[in-house]
Amino acid sequence: MKRKRQPKNPPTPRSWEEWTLLGVVGISTLAILVALAMQLGKTPTERAEDELQKLAKNYYVEYLYPRLLGDIGVEPGKMLAEYKEKGVATTYLRQLLHYNHDENIEMAPLFQDAGCDTNTTSVRYYPTEPYGPKNYTVEYNFRCENTE
Repeated sequence: MKRKRQPKNPPTPRSWEEWTLLGVVGISTLAILVALAMQLGKTPTERAEDELQKLAKNYYVEYLYPRLLGDIGVEPGKMLAEYKEKGVATTYLRQLLHYNHDENIEMAPLFQDAGCDTNTTSVRYYPTEPYGPKNYTVEYNFRCENTE
């Protein structure tokens, strides 16, 4: 006895929610691939310089700025104006890696790969008006040997 085949149900069209989800997943995947490709194209020294800039920003905003102000009632302009020309004391890479209970110590191999000397690679901050936590300039002193 032969069985009759049941006709297949035609596929239901995708809803706009499904298309949106597929679009988000596709764009996210593409963004991740582009970011990875950009990282692969950088030399160890370029990656170290990028990371030093990120470290320097976080250090100033999260750690140094609040300590420079000290008392909460102090006006930033009064406290930071004296550092406008001469800058804040030099901060070395070693300090940036170890501040906040070694929060950034996992970056040490990256700087080691670039041949950076943690005792001479440094940053110096110069607060600028209106003396908010993001109002500053940075002078970088890179001491890295690898230029591959």
